[in-house]
Amino acid sequence: ASSQQLHSVGMDIDCHSAAAEKALQELKQALQVSAPRGSAQQRQQEEAACERLAQRTKNSLESYKLELRALPNDQQVEHADRLKKLDEGLRHCRAQLDWRRLDKEALAAQEQAASSGGGSGPGAAGSEGDGVVTLDQAVAAAESTQAESQKSVMRSMKMVLQAEQIGISTLDEMHKQEEQMDRIEEEVYDIQADLKRSKKLVVQMARSAASDRLIWILCALITVALMVMIVLAATGKDGGQLNMPDEVRQVGRG
Repeated sequence: ASSQQLHSVGMDIDCHSAAAEKALQELKQALQVSAPRGSAQQRQQEEAACERLAQRTKNSLESYKLELRALPNDQQVEHADRLKKLDEGLRHCRAQLDWRRLDKEALAAQEQAASSGGGSGPGAAGSEGDGVVTLDQAVAAAESTQAESQKSVMRSMKMVLQAEQIGISTLDEMHKQEEQMDRIEEEVYDIQADLKRSKKLVVQMARSAASDRLIWILCALITVALMVMIVLAATGKDGGQLNMPDEVRQVGRG
């Protein structure tokens, strides 16, 4: 029953993982298709659609993380790399959405400054002298200052987003290098294992050669001993003590 439960949990986790990957892919496609320029209504609709997809991806990732808690620690490690890639992809898409929002705010500020920065007509208070600033002029100056402040804030935000994207790219590169180092470490372990096996084979071959050499030496000694015994028996110098066939002794007497 426990194995069936783990199998069911694993299938649920795979479903949540596939849903998160699908939502992230749809978000990336929406960001590629949506045009940063166009009418205000069109930009607003595209931004709202991307925000919905981003929220959907985030919810899928949260569900994926919750389901992972039901797995043992050794099985959670198998999903760690996949979850990390999904989180990084969502952060990258979120940075692009922030860029789109800043571009939209910059265009709105430019349009507002262009519409309010025209002429300066007579104000409600009227002009009491040549050096007196009218109400319209004061409002226009304030709006111009506000627009410049917004531009400055947007430039700062763009610099922050650029730094964030650089950080994301650097993190991706570090992950790639980490994976490469892991592969190199595994190859080093394989090489060490091959060297150990080769060393054992060499030792076994040396022992086998040594045992074969001893066998050859014993065979040679036995052959020499037999030849000496035959000669002694044939010449009669053994005193009849060696157990030899009579034919051998007759050969020596003849």
